[in-house]
Amino acid sequence: MNLGNSKIIYYVLYYALFAIGQALSMWGQYVTLPYTNLTYWQAFSMAIPFAWSNWLFTTFAIDIGHTHDIASPTQDTFLLIVLQFTYLLIINRFYLKKHITKSDLYAFFIILIGYAVSLFHLISKALGKKEPKLNKKTEDGEEFILDNTP
Repeated sequence: MNLGNSKIIYYVLYYALFAIGQALSMWGQYVTLPYTNLTYWQAFSMAIPFAWSNWLFTTFAIDIGHTHDIASPTQDTFLLIVLQFTYLLIINRFYLKKHITKSDLYAFFIILIGYAVSLFHLISKALGKKEPKLNKKTEDGEEFILDNTP
């Protein structure tokens, strides 16, 4: 992960857009829970604007991340899991008034460790191997690997 000065704005945009998108997604999934007498259509009507907003923010975040080599698709998935789990804990605690257990917190930190290992290539560095490069696409859409040798 290279944090060159020219890329800082793209890192900020990537993480901010991703965080906003996932916050909207999780809120949309949980907003209807306190209302026990909603019809399917009412619940759908309440939740779908959040899903559309999430799609918009996350699409732009992933485009920025891939265009500027900030994250791989696997790292996008890890970030999605980390953010959704974080928002899940926050919603459970403050909106649904549920207790957060120690197991929830342990799982959260295990997920964070997995994200750090993937993002910063910690295992490759610890074993003295070259950092794997991201796949690139040619102008005609074909994908090739620049350098993925150990």
